[in-house]
Amino acid sequence: MWEDEININEVKEIRSKTTVYLGVGAIKKIYDIAENLKKSGINKVIVMTGKGAYKKTGAWDYVEDALKKSNIDYLLYNKVTPNPTVDEVDDAAKLGREFGAQAVIGIGGGSPIDASKST
Repeated sequence: MWEDEININEVKEIRSKTTVYLGVGAIKKIYDIAENLKKSGINKVIVMTGKGAYKKTGAWDYVEDALKKSNIDYLLYNKVTPNPTVDEVDDAAKLGREFGAQAVIGIGGGSPIDASKST
């Protein structure tokens, strides 16, 4: 199926090995995501994002609040650059393993999401 137009005002869900939410207001899904992670026994996550937009947009406020409310410990990796390199992904994966992360949460645009899916 091919869409000629995408309505960004509708939250879309894409499932593969990972689940991606996109669209205006998609960040609010983080509360359900955090709750489901906790129910699945996930207690530690690594959150991957770029260097600043996650705070400027207010996305971080939602993510941090949801993780705290679900009692999930997190490690913030905010070093993803445009067109992330293998070294960045490897660095994030290493830090995540050392932290004991059981899942990866990516917030932001294409680069943070791509890096998160690769970690």
